[in-house]
Amino acid sequence: MDLFAPITELIRLMAQVNTQPRPTHTESLGSSIDQRPPRGAVLVVEDRDDVRDGMAQLLELHGFVVVDAADAEQAWGHLAADPAGFALILLDLNLPGRVDGFGLRARQLADPRLSGIPTVIVSGSTVDAEQRLTLRTDVWLSKPYRFHELLTIVKRHVTPEAGALRG
Repeated sequence: MDLFAPITELIRLMAQVNTQPRPTHTESLGSSIDQRPPRGAVLVVEDRDDVRDGMAQLLELHGFVVVDAADAEQAWGHLAADPAGFALILLDLNLPGRVDGFGLRARQLADPRLSGIPTVIVSGSTVDAEQRLTLRTDVWLSKPYRFHELLTIVKRHVTPEAGALRG
């Protein structure tokens, strides 16, 4: 089974544009503003180029700022360079190199500057309940998944920047 839904779903998502009028400034004020997720970049940590590029393109199409990494060391470099710049991490567990996704997550949790960044495990790996507990992840998204599942999760944690498709 392919990791992503058929290309027709991507085309459908790209074509979706919200036709509802935007609220005026006074309509948008209120307690719901306090409930909005934070702004910031989404760090996509995925070793497969096609999957990483597809995730990044989808998220950017919907107005999210995306930084990507092919392995844990590259991801750590991004996190260390701008610890306050990330609103969400999408993390695959099977990564090449000395440090895999488990190791990156452990390192993140040990760093007080980074431990509060919500992390979504995006993996096809079978992980037992005890291992899942040690990851202390906010959400688990199993591969294969559909684009709308990924978008729903990201929108719950991050406010997109201006210019995003609505819907």
